Amino acid sequence: MASLDRFAAEFDRLRGLPPEQRAAALEALDLAPQDRAILARLLAADAQTGDPLAQTLSASAARLGAERVEQLGPYRLLRELGSGGMGTVLLAERVSGGFSQQVAIKLLRGFPTSDGLRRLRQERQILAALDHPHIARLLDGGETADGQPWLALEYVDGLPLLEHAAQHAPRLRERLALFDAMLEAVGHAHQHLIVHRDLKPANVMVARGGQVKLLDFGIARLVAVDSTDGADDASTRIFSAGYASPEQQQGRAVTTASDIYSLGVLLGELITARRADGSPAQDGLAALTPDAELAGIVAKAADADPARRYASAGALRDDLQRYLDGRPVRAARLTRWYRLRKFLQRHRWGAAAATAALLAAAFFVWRLDLARERALAAEAAAQQALAASEREAARAREALAFLTDAFEAASPDNAMSRDVSVRSLLDAAQAQLSARTDPSLVQSMQRLLGKLYGELGDVAAALKLMRAGTAGVEPVDRAQALRLAEDYDDFANLLGMEGDAAASLAAAQQAGAWRERFAPDDAVAQVRTLLGLGVAQHRGGDDEKAIALLRQALELGRTRSDVPLALYVEVAQPLASLLATASEASAALAVVDEALKRVNLQRPPESPEHILLLRAKAMALSADGDPAAAETLLRRAIALQQKVVDPGGSRMMVLTNDLALALNDQGRYREAVEALRQSDRHMSEAGLSGATDRAVSHGNYGGILENAGDYTAALAEFRQAMRALDEGGIDADHQVRRRLARSEARTLGRAGEFSRAQAMLTDLRARAARLDGEDSIEYAMVTWQLVLLARQMHDPERGLALLGEAEKLWPPLIPATHPIFLHMRRARAAFALDQGDVALAARELEAAVKGFEAAAAQPVDLAIARSELAAARLRNAGLVAAPLKDAERTAARTLLDTALPVLRETLMPTEISRVAAEKTDRELRAAP
Repeated sequence: MASLDRFAAEFDRLRGLPPEQRAAALEALDLAPQDRAILARLLAADAQTGDPLAQTLSASAARLGAERVEQLGPYRLLRELGSGGMGTVLLAERVSGGFSQQVAIKLLRGFPTSDGLRRLRQERQILAALDHPHIARLLDGGETADGQPWLALEYVDGLPLLEHAAQHAPRLRERLALFDAMLEAVGHAHQHLIVHRDLKPANVMVARGGQVKLLDFGIARLVAVDSTDGADDASTRIFSAGYASPEQQQGRAVTTASDIYSLGVLLGELITARRADGSPAQDGLAALTPDAELAGIVAKAADADPARRYASAGALRDDLQRYLDGRPVRAARLTRWYRLRKFLQRHRWGAAAATAALLAAAFFVWRLDLARERALAAEAAAQQALAASEREAARAREALAFLTDAFEAASPDNAMSRDVSVRSLLDAAQAQLSARTDPSLVQSMQRLLGKLYGELGDVAAALKLMRAGTAGVEPVDRAQALRLAEDYDDFANLLGMEGDAAASLAAAQQAGAWRERFAPDDAVAQVRTLLGLGVAQHRGGDDEKAIALLRQALELGRTRSDVPLALYVEVAQPLASLLATASEASAALAVVDEALKRVNLQRPPESPEHILLLRAKAMALSADGDPAAAETLLRRAIALQQKVVDPGGSRMMVLTNDLALALNDQGRYREAVEALRQSDRHMSEAGLSGATDRAVSHGNYGGILENAGDYTAALAEFRQAMRALDEGGIDADHQVRRRLARSEARTLGRAGEFSRAQAMLTDLRARAARLDGEDSIEYAMVTWQLVLLARQMHDPERGLALLGEAEKLWPPLIPATHPIFLHMRRARAAFALDQGDVALAARELEAAVKGFEAAAAQPVDLAIARSELAAARLRNAGLVAAPLKDAERTAARTLLDTALPVLRETLMPTEISRVAAEKTDRELRAAP
């Protein structure tokens, strides 16, 4: 056997080569012809399935397994546990030494040279000294009678790693905890200059108590620190396909870096549940999707070049801990901006609690974090295309310098160490653009800054930057297309806010076309497209299409785990708001409550997502007839907007406008007017000059003035609203124009211009039937306004027919508790009085008053109903005998004394309900 020792090293190296390379490598060796022939025969014998050496070793193992009473040293063999390419493992128990112990006996196979056996004995002694809780220790060893080596190892009663993970570790942190124990064990071995050389899932067991144990250190090798030929001492012909490093497969020197490679492969399988060939790694093991940082850690560990891998198991372990802690990982490019972003991610909520200004900075980072997926997509694409990666890296470095300069300019003493507003950061960043020469970088930064200015509500500045940043830009790959599509979503939203509905829809459609072309199967991209198109359709006046698109987006976001929470909220908020506007209050509340539940689980109470959802829920409550509850939520949203985001801008404009409407619905008209003035100031500061925004503002003023009773001023506001729509080219079928026209017609009726009001409402009802359908909320609203107009005209015949129709239209659209059903009783009472049926009128009004009282209705509504009941009582007093006459007048006086103070405090003298109440008061006073 000694004569073959000289062939051992070359045999190991050549055996690891593919057959087509082996013959050429053999011919290239500097050997005598007879030695080359011997080595060729050895290689040929090794390749045969009937290798006599392997047969002998296998037969020996089989004999030992079959003879259960046979002992190896002090151990009695019990049964076979398993077998593999490197040996057979048997369960055994110690039968001497005064104590019992179960062990795993491993019979090793290999190239049995005398030098190899000598080194095995030497390594066995060193490995026996390894003492670590996560290493199955080498307890003993020896040789069989025919010279086959055996090892006695600690027996682990448990499951292999991946099988344990499938049953007990469904979450990422649990799997990384298992892997951390492995890293600790491998690091311990490496510190003792021992390389495992065969790290794979089957060699990692998890005991029943959850203790991780690495097996098969018995076939490890010492790192040849004192050898002049490292390949001779530290290489091996034995390895497991799929887990061995490239240098190990090629027969080159095996170092600790080889174990790092195997650990990287194993980590990838543990996370993704897939092997390198795409096959399942373990039945029942759920696949997890690593983000770019975690994928980068796996890629660095399993790099084909040993020099690019982690320097040690400890370094890999440290990077994984950094990842779990939210700190910068070494697998990523450690730029200044990357470090800053990671720091702010870890501490943004703590900083938010410190000062309001730092809260604003935290929001700025939070918004940048929403763009994180785009950067990750770019990184993934860069790994597949080196040239694209280099371009992206260069731009990223320049972008870093740009943003870093902006931060330093905003805070020259010590960046982020003193109060800095979000606007000051953005203004500083915009000022830095002129110093950049790369057009691609400049445009990407213009789009980013445009989006952030839009978040602050500065639409004019945002659009200027966005127009410059999108001019002539076309994507060339998937990553660029996804980034640019998101920018175009923002562009579309800004265009819609400005009032250019056609351009807004075109931008949203362009974003969708790029996503469909470059990422047709990306669920996140699909949700973003549906959201963008839905919002654009709403801006264009087609809420029915908008709601349908947003419902699709929400369903996709609800069922796909890869859709981020922030995007889900971006869909839920406008959908709930539009459902509320369409008087689908129950559906709106269901959408917003589900979204709030998810946000509350994943975000702190003062997160910006809460602002959007509080506003949406307020709109739903208003639609449900509860403006007081809506007011409470809106004030919370406004306070949160001021604290976390910005005290002004377009979002504050919307919130204060909604607050004005909630106050108006409660009859608090003076407060509502002041809230509208605040909304207008925010609109002006945000640079919003869109036709619909201006028209809606005038229309809201008109509605409040009409409710207060100033019909002349209200009509002037509606005329300005219509002029704004005319200037913006908004056609007659647009929903905003139709709603404003409906309000104007109602005001005309109250002002006594019955013919104009009748013509407008008749036309609007026909349009609603054609555009929305006779079962729509718009058709019901116009029908109700016709009922009110007939009441003003004292036309009970027409009015009762319309009222009967309205009583059929409303129940499917709103809950039975909605105040409109009490107002229908008031209308029926008015028509009864017109027809002389005072008793019926009194019954209807008594029911209305009781309903308003039970529902804790708005004071002005209850006061109006009481004044109307007082008028009915007074009229009935003229119809009854003397004893009842006084009782009816007393009841009327009591009702009126309760109602008049509220009406006089709330309504102008010209408001029709107050006019009627004052008339009743005069008649009561004049009665004998």
